[in-house]
Amino acid sequence: MKLKNILPVMIAVFAISLLTVIAGETQMGWWRWQNPRPQGNPLYAAAFSDERRGVAVGRDGAILRTEDGGQKWLSVRSPVNTPLYGLTVKSKKAWAVGARGAVLFTDDRGESWREQNSGTKKHLYAVCFISEKQGWAAGVEGLILTTDDGGEVWREQRSGVNKHLHAVAFADDKHGIAAGVEGTLLVTSNGGLTWQSRPEVSTHNLLGAAAIAPSTFRIVGSNGTILRSDDAGVAWKAEQSNSSSQLHAISFINEKQGWASGADGAILRTVDGGETWSAQLSNSAQSLIAVCFVNDKNGWVVGEGGVIYATADGGEKWASQTDGSKEMLNAVHFADGDHGWAVGMNGLILATDDGGKTWRAQESNTTANLRAVNFVDAKRGWIVGERGRILRTVDGGLKWESKSHEAELSLNFQGIAFISANDSLNEDQDKSRNKGGIRSRIGSWVRVFGKARSRGQSEGWIVGESGQVWHTTDGGESWSIQNSGTRLWLESVTFIDEKTGWAAGEAGSIIHTTNGGASWQSQESGTRKWLYSISFADAKNGWAVGEEGLLLSTTDGGENWAVQISGVPSNLLGVKAVNAKRAWAVGLNGIILHTEDGGRFWQRDTSGTTTPLRAVAFRDEENGWAVGRDGVILRYAGKGSDSVRTVFDRK
Repeated sequence: MKLKNILPVMIAVFAISLLTVIAGETQMGWWRWQNPRPQGNPLYAAAFSDERRGVAVGRDGAILRTEDGGQKWLSVRSPVNTPLYGLTVKSKKAWAVGARGAVLFTDDRGESWREQNSGTKKHLYAVCFISEKQGWAAGVEGLILTTDDGGEVWREQRSGVNKHLHAVAFADDKHGIAAGVEGTLLVTSNGGLTWQSRPEVSTHNLLGAAAIAPSTFRIVGSNGTILRSDDAGVAWKAEQSNSSSQLHAISFINEKQGWASGADGAILRTVDGGETWSAQLSNSAQSLIAVCFVNDKNGWVVGEGGVIYATADGGEKWASQTDGSKEMLNAVHFADGDHGWAVGMNGLILATDDGGKTWRAQESNTTANLRAVNFVDAKRGWIVGERGRILRTVDGGLKWESKSHEAELSLNFQGIAFISANDSLNEDQDKSRNKGGIRSRIGSWVRVFGKARSRGQSEGWIVGESGQVWHTTDGGESWSIQNSGTRLWLESVTFIDEKTGWAAGEAGSIIHTTNGGASWQSQESGTRKWLYSISFADAKNGWAVGEEGLLLSTTDGGENWAVQISGVPSNLLGVKAVNAKRAWAVGLNGIILHTEDGGRFWQRDTSGTTTPLRAVAFRDEENGWAVGRDGVILRYAGKGSDSVRTVFDRK
């Protein structure tokens, strides 16, 4: 064929290939929150226009809105995924500011948001508007911006300092203050044309500010600091807060009544203009980073873990407006598309029977850190954890029975794998397994050699510290110790049938068995990095993940392991192989990766959070869940492109 005939064909092939690659790269997975609800990212600011309508913003671009006083909070799609630190509301309009110079604006009470050009890439921590046109924002390195057209154009003002500013407040178009780290305090009487420093007032970090009257300002900060000025910032007086907590925010409804919130669930109240402050019971241990009151009865605080508390009686009682556990979750497993379990710190067990729409706590009768969970059907399951904890249920978790023994309470179990009972074992296999059966008791554990597995019983393996591998053939009634051939810590174990399994852990260790663990052989991983999770789709295709974004894959059962490019530097803590081509991995910073081509290309999904994710489970290509710190549970919501996203029912 002549060159001139070949060339168009080559161009066409190249174009198709390029379009395929581009399409593949733009198709990303999306995930939605299942716990806590409505979401679990920290909230850094909240503002209400009245006792019904309000907005809250936070990390990873989180935006929530309510029209019923917080009885129902709705997640709003944000045009950014960077943290939003500051918020102010004026009637239907609101502005939020955040990292990398982000300024967001809404004129429909928070239903939709668009970016404004701040003219800077520096972080902005606070924003204040005195009207729908005039406002100020403050941030890192003494940055102060102002606008007189509702944020369409922002101009920088000369602050005269290079310290980070965490708060800004104006009483009118002339009088305002800005405050920040190491006692940085600035005052203006001409709308910010000039700023005067007040270095003698405090040395503590100043984090929140409020303008209460034309000449009255309040500032809060570290070590329970509350400062007051009654002359537009010329002179300042320290008030006695009776608290050593770091105070993040302050809100006054008049010159007498005000509230401050801070670390460890601290809420303080004054009814005499700050002459005295008293503590209120928030029922929270989380840092409460923002507080907002609209009258002497109705107020809200928000903070770490996405918590939202509201009061209708001035703070005498505070009620949570969010649902779900905030405890660390280490593992998740689904027996089918509806029945799933997540386990974590302090003996926490969460269960769902509707695919994760609702999660409820189950009684574990332990405070141990639970590390792994596995079910063979909707009824029969096992959990293992630190301090030698082994739990078993035969009724879906209505009752969990401890199978731990006193002699082994110093052990730390990390991973577990069970397979369903194989009732088709032939008689010769049963006889072969029974031949030469020997029992020896060590402590309260039973060491079993050559013992037959009873029909109808499930077979399982546990791995943990010092290369431990424990094996049961009777659904966990008794356990045998298998010789793993290693003393290295084993983090994860997976089996595809009663004979074939792998375990992985410390220093790149991977071990493999083809006889149910009667013997284990080491496989060369090619790395000394810690491997946190391993998963196989079949006897040939599997993945292992670990430190610093390490992704290993094999297509020959582990005879050879190859590094795949994850594109992330953070630790990957969980992996799930769905089939030979599709797999998901999760890790620190809210990372979720997936591949559809056996790992030649890994795409980062939109998780909507930077909270560390520790485990991932998939029942099939469409039904998946990820869990992590602060009780995070996310569910896979399908694929979309950068500009197209499927809308899902938020129930």
